[in-house]
Amino acid sequence: MASTAPTTQDRQVPTAPRPAAVLAVFALSLLVRGLMLAARYQQGLQIEAGGGNGLLAFGGSDVPGWLGIAHYFIEQGGWAYGLLGTRPPLFPLTVAGVYALGGTNLHAAVLQTLFGALTPVAGYWLAHNLLVRARRFARPERLALAAGLVMALDPASVAASASLLSEPLFNLALTACLLHLALFTERERWVHIAFGGFWLAAAMLTRSAGAYLWLLAPLILIPLARRWWRQALALVALGLAVYLGWSARNLRYDGVFTYTLQTNFSLLFLRAVSAEHMATGAPVDDLYVEYVRELYTSAGDLEAAASVESWMFWNFLTAPSPELYDTMGQMARQKLLQYWPYAVAGTAVGAWRVFGVTLSLPGWARPLELAYHAALYALTLFGAWAAFRRRDWLTLLVCGVPILYVSGLTLVAQISAMDTRMRTPISVPIILLAAYGAGALLERWQARRAANSAPAPPQS
Repeated sequence: MASTAPTTQDRQVPTAPRPAAVLAVFALSLLVRGLMLAARYQQGLQIEAGGGNGLLAFGGSDVPGWLGIAHYFIEQGGWAYGLLGTRPPLFPLTVAGVYALGGTNLHAAVLQTLFGALTPVAGYWLAHNLLVRARRFARPERLALAAGLVMALDPASVAASASLLSEPLFNLALTACLLHLALFTERERWVHIAFGGFWLAAAMLTRSAGAYLWLLAPLILIPLARRWWRQALALVALGLAVYLGWSARNLRYDGVFTYTLQTNFSLLFLRAVSAEHMATGAPVDDLYVEYVRELYTSAGDLEAAASVESWMFWNFLTAPSPELYDTMGQMARQKLLQYWPYAVAGTAVGAWRVFGVTLSLPGWARPLELAYHAALYALTLFGAWAAFRRRDWLTLLVCGVPILYVSGLTLVAQISAMDTRMRTPISVPIILLAAYGAGALLERWQARRAANSAPAPPQS
């Protein structure tokens, strides 16, 4: 692969966007997310008026678990809380910080919405940097601004931002990390590696999906210029330190050296169950009962095994013992191997859920979102192809590596209990490649128009 290390000419290219454009992206992003937050607040009040838990309006059944961790930090402190085995601590620590300052759950939701509104700003800066440096487009600044505005309005990202879940902070951290990696390739300053490392660690400590994000640095930097191996190694060392440190926490409190105990839970109940359901047609609830009964029986708890209900599979989100965690993994592997054709076919179902529909949006928005996604993903694929044809390795690696990482890890782990919220960490790279594809198409159209309007050569 040809090196795309910066030259003197590269450093003369103004790759910082205009402040007015940054402000426009931020204002639009904050506006639509603020409206979504207001709608969910009203929805929460309606749920509470009916006797339900209004917090479910801010992200569904995962919300109480996250807030439970935050309350634990405030009320007891320490790292022994059970759900920390499946969920890294940074997001609930931010909520605990809000509580410590006298804030409420609404204030915490406002903070998450702000994180969500800042992500398109970082994404716009990244798009401006890459598209201007590509030197492929007549007006890359306008193309980057269009990408930033789409990032601000992306339906899945808007829906995920106004929530009490970890996505807003994780998405911001991942996008900021990619931005600083791109800035480093332009300026070769260690300060960008330092900031990139900060955001890398923040992303890893926010969601378990970030467990292997330290792989991004060598996969992006070293193919561009081998002399950057030291910087890549520094980021790998930092990421491994985070990985080993949090895995040590799980070993101490849960008896398993793993970054997240959710791994075997997801493989068994969100992957293997789906494969067996597709293969046999057995109702999902019946399979939950069968799997849970087998787990209790293997643990020698015959009393629990005799009174299993389908919802009890959630009791294994954090495995009650290291032995049961291992049993869950063995069961998952056995089922997935037994029904492997359906496990493979089910990946398409999972991809539809990740990239197709945002369940939290109203029904009338569904056709509009599907049309938007069809255009977006078509342009993204064309943009990736155009970047490959033009040997624009910087754009291809900065966008393509995280897309493949997040998509692959998500679809390997589960194909159920998810929607486009799982896609939002890579919304920025997807939209950036789509802008690249749109720019390439516009170039082709302009070239053909110019050719058609050129005067015919004189007849001899």
